[in-house]
Amino acid sequence: MRSIETLLLCSCLVCGCASTSGTPAPESADSSQVSEAPTASASSLKKVASMNDDMLRQSQSSADLMIYESWPQETTLNNAHIADVVPVWVEAIDSAQSTLDFEEYYAISEAGTGLAKVVDALKRAADRGVKIRFIIDSNMTKDDNGVLPEELAKIPNLELRIIRFKDMTGGIQHAKFFIVDGKTLYFGSQNFDWRSLEQISEMGARLRPAEIVDAIKHIFETDWQLAENTEAGVQTAACPNPVKTDYHGEEATISVVASPKGYLPCEDMWDLPKIIDIIGSAKKSIAIQLLNYATENYDHTMFTELDDALTAAAARGVKVRLLVSDWSTRPKYIKDLKRLATIENIEPRMLEVPEHSSGFVPYSRTIHSKFMVVDDADSWIGTSNWAGDYFYKSRNIGIIVNSTKLNQELTQSFDHYWNSSYIITVDPEKTYKAKNQAKKE
Repeated sequence: MRSIETLLLCSCLVCGCASTSGTPAPESADSSQVSEAPTASASSLKKVASMNDDMLRQSQSSADLMIYESWPQETTLNNAHIADVVPVWVEAIDSAQSTLDFEEYYAISEAGTGLAKVVDALKRAADRGVKIRFIIDSNMTKDDNGVLPEELAKIPNLELRIIRFKDMTGGIQHAKFFIVDGKTLYFGSQNFDWRSLEQISEMGARLRPAEIVDAIKHIFETDWQLAENTEAGVQTAACPNPVKTDYHGEEATISVVASPKGYLPCEDMWDLPKIIDIIGSAKKSIAIQLLNYATENYDHTMFTELDDALTAAAARGVKVRLLVSDWSTRPKYIKDLKRLATIENIEPRMLEVPEHSSGFVPYSRTIHSKFMVVDDADSWIGTSNWAGDYFYKSRNIGIIVNSTKLNQELTQSFDHYWNSSYIITVDPEKTYKAKNQAKKE
C-alpha cells in the first residue's frame, strides 16, 4: 500500500489540491498545477482525492485530536492535509452504539448533497436503536429552516428540542457540535446545513480526551434542560484542566472554552479572556480567519476587547493578518476593516468566491471558518464570530491548543487562502458595495 505522504503528493500533483467535484477549478495560485495534467479525467481526479482523504482519516482514526474542513466546490481552496467533513461525520454517526447528542444553530438540507448522506446516517443509527437528542435555536425554525427539523422530529428514537436562547440572554444558540456515545466530540464552524459541507469554507475538529468531552456534555445537558424550561438553571461542574495528548508525534495541550458568561458549567471556561490572553502572548505573528469582525454589537453598544488586544499586539511589532468573508462589505463590518487597514502591522483581507456553475446559491460561497494561529505553537478553533454578542449573549464552544504541528497545519491552510486569487485586500480609501448574500443582484 502506498504511504500517506505519497497519496498526499499524488493528490496535489494531479489535481492541484483543488476541488474534487469534477468541475474544473477557476484560476488560482494553484491552477497551473491543474493544467499540468490535461489528460486526467474528472473521475480520476475525484478518485485520487477520495483515496487520499480515506488514507488521511484512517491514519488518524485513533487520534485524540483531528481537524477536518469544508470548502466551496469548484475552487482550489481545499487542503490535501486536512480531512473532508462529510465522510468524517457519516463515519462518526455510523459508529454510534448507544447515543448521539447534537446541538446546532439550525438544520437545512437538500436531496443529493453531503448533508443528505449525514441525515441518512442518522436514520440508520435510529433504526439500530441509538438514542438521538437534537437541539436547535428557536431563531432559525421558520420557512425553509423548518423543513428538516420537522423531518428529524419524525425519526424514531430521535427527540428534537427547540432552545429559546434569545429569551434567556438576548442571544442565540450558535454552537455547532455533536457527541458520539458520550465519548467523542465533533465541533466546528460547520452548521447542520448542506451548504456548510460543500459551498462554504469551514474548519472543525474531533476530540476524544474525556475531560474535554465531559465539559461539553455538561453544556449539552444544561441546554437540553433549558430547551424544555428556560428556568431550569445551569448544570455546574468542576473546571476542566488542560489536557495533554499526542498530536502527530508531539505533545499537545488542549483547553476547552465556551460562552456565554453566566451559562457555563464553570465560569473559568469563558472563551473571551483566554483568546485575549493568547493574543497578548504573541511575539511575532497572528493569523485569524473568520466570517466577520465587528466592534459594534447588534444593539449598537461597543465591543472593543479583541480590537484592543490586536492593536496592542500590532503596536509591539506583531504582524496581524485578518481574513474574513466578502460579506464584510456591509457597513457594520467594512468600517472596522478599513480602520484596521490604516494601522501599521495589521492587514485585513476579504475572500470573494465565484458563483457556482449551477447558479447562485444564497448564503454560501464564503468563509465561515473560525480559527486563529499565534506565533508557532498556539491555536484557537471555535464556533464564534468575533463580535461582542457571540461572547456575552450566545452559546459557543471552542478549544485552545498549544501544538506546533496543529499550528503549522492551520497556518498552511490560512496561507493557502491568503495567497489565493480569491483575495481582496482592504483599501481604506475605497468605497465598497455591500454584498447581498441572500439573492443575486
